[in-house]
Amino acid sequence: MSKVKDNMVTEGLSGKLGKQIVFRQWSGATILAKAPVMNPGLLKNEAAIKNMIRFKEATVYAKKAMSDPELKQAYESKCKACQNAYARAIQDFFSIPSVEEIDLSNYTGEPDSFIRIYATDSFRISQVQVRIEDAQGSLVEEGFAEQEEATGWWRFTAKVQNQLLEGGKVIATASNLPGNETTKEVNMAQQ
Repeated sequence: MSKVKDNMVTEGLSGKLGKQIVFRQWSGATILAKAPVMNPGLLKNEAAIKNMIRFKEATVYAKKAMSDPELKQAYESKCKACQNAYARAIQDFFSIPSVEEIDLSNYTGEPDSFIRIYATDSFRISQVQVRIEDAQGSLVEEGFAEQEEATGWWRFTAKVQNQLLEGGKVIATASNLPGNETTKEVNMAQQ
């Protein structure tokens, strides 16, 4: 890849020259690159077809995100060098959130005790859902956690009495803006 600056012959050029060179404009510079070559065998590959469908879904998401001025600005603020907000939104579509930790140290089974969840994403976590089950797998309580200010920690405050903690489990599901989800569960030990 070559960059051409302040050249009156190539200034403003964009597109393909023959089958070998592509001109692109980026931040006031003309960029020359080798032309991409499409492998016709990929079009028959099932995995490639699934990837093309997924990429189309990503572009639909990115276009929708660019129509929201606040979200577009948020994506622009997270751009890397030579990246725009649209490309950052596509990157976010393919990213998967992560539930790093479920902290049960403040959960006693009593109402107003709480569970903390540390969730991360390459851009932003949109919500964290918490489900508490007893030893038989029956639902004790579920709901959404609230994000602690300016951190990756989310807090779920219990509203229901849970008398049998031993053998139960807590399941946390983190979602990002495009709707990708990750779930993590931890077993509750005898307290």
